[in-house]
Amino acid sequence: MRNSILKTSAVLVAGLALVWNASAQFPRARVEPYLTEKQVPDAVVFLPPPPEEGTPQFAYDEAQYQWGKTQRVGARALRAIKEETTNVDSMAALFSGAFGRKLSRETTPKTLHLLDRSIRTFRLAASAPKAAYMRLRPYVFYREGTLLPHSEEGSRRSGSYPSGHTVRGWGMALVLAELNPERQDSLLKAGYEWGQSRVIAGYHWQSDVDASKLLASATYATLQSNEVFREDMAAAREELKALAEADADAGQAWLRNRRPEPEKHHLVPNRKVTKDSPYKGHKNYGKSIAVFGGSLSVNDESNAAKQQWADLLNAEVTTYGVGGAGFSNKQGYTLQKQVDEAGVYDVYVLWASTNDYNNSRECGTWQDYTVYDNYDKRKLSTQCGGINYCIKTLLEKNPNAEIYFFTSLRFFGADAGHNPFSTEPNKTGKTFADYIEAQKACCAYYGIPVLDQFNLQGINEFNVGLYYVGDKLHMNEAGYRRIGPVQASFLADGR
Repeated sequence: MRNSILKTSAVLVAGLALVWNASAQFPRARVEPYLTEKQVPDAVVFLPPPPEEGTPQFAYDEAQYQWGKTQRVGARALRAIKEETTNVDSMAALFSGAFGRKLSRETTPKTLHLLDRSIRTFRLAASAPKAAYMRLRPYVFYREGTLLPHSEEGSRRSGSYPSGHTVRGWGMALVLAELNPERQDSLLKAGYEWGQSRVIAGYHWQSDVDASKLLASATYATLQSNEVFREDMAAAREELKALAEADADAGQAWLRNRRPEPEKHHLVPNRKVTKDSPYKGHKNYGKSIAVFGGSLSVNDESNAAKQQWADLLNAEVTTYGVGGAGFSNKQGYTLQKQVDEAGVYDVYVLWASTNDYNNSRECGTWQDYTVYDNYDKRKLSTQCGGINYCIKTLLEKNPNAEIYFFTSLRFFGADAGHNPFSTEPNKTGKTFADYIEAQKACCAYYGIPVLDQFNLQGINEFNVGLYYVGDKLHMNEAGYRRIGPVQASFLADGR
């Protein structure tokens, strides 16, 4: 196995050499660090010297060195080999998975510029303590081989404390975590493993790696007061924001191109069940029902609920819902378009999704797209404007129709998705509970009956596993079977 790993190491190094030689043919301008030698934190002053032999700290270093040798197999060994690189382009590529986006000169040039100067700054901070202590590396101390034999001779005479590789890797993790705080845990984990790769390779003691993370963190704190660094950070943020918006636009374009399939999503009653229905003689027994919404209203699992409506109410149920849709005209194949396409039915059900909230479409107020703003079409981009448009349009289609509103169901991927008291907002500054209350307010204005699915379904963190699929956003069949009778009872009379 060791021979296999060493052969793989040689192949990887040869490949990296080709990349570096190619880039050398097209050299970029020299990259300067953000800070000078006098401005970077002095690790010789604020960090302790490396542990001496015979101390408990050195005993831990020795134990970790032995642990590292046990990791020189399989995927972990290959990772340590890859993470030998100090080339910023290669490092950015290796961090791209944790970051959630490809980082490269072609796709994110401003971000790479920020990383160039930042990594140069982190490495500068490690120069003085390396020279001051000139600590022997583990493989030199033990006179043993390493996971990276090709670099042994060149590294033999350079100091081990602190680790230049780790200060770069942890520093890159800190920069990227500030740019993308939603991925900070995965980025910091990647930065941590970058340092451990140096222990595994046999080039550094654990105390070298630990000191390097403190040094990188101290340097990063100093960088915050550097005006040029802050400007470059802001430019990188804008670059990434523009890319995210472009991705979102592309995603919404795909969602908008989806279409309702009412012929496919048409349910008829099972007469064997209908004959024993307790709702015979109720207002909406035997009526036709049309449903509008997002994926929660139209996925296959939802039929477990809607078939109960059909059976208990002797109703034909037709669904116009489309996955990804919201009330806002910016959200997928919006409910506004769905109601435009619908025919005349006795009962219309507007089933709110979570999409407007989760995609940070403006919530709006009950006055949006009403007589109070002279039916301002600009308000059709808000959740409330979309709700009011749907109600108005449906009543124009059939003034005698019954319109019922189902609020959004709970979701469990975030506290705000299921906690009515959460103060956790989306990017518009509104909580999910704010969106639910706004839905109710729109319906109150028009006198539309509301089934509060958010608060009245009895599903919470203790039983969510019984009723939701793995994403904790969509219900499974058991969940729909649970809510189906409640929905059918509400639809029977609108209360």
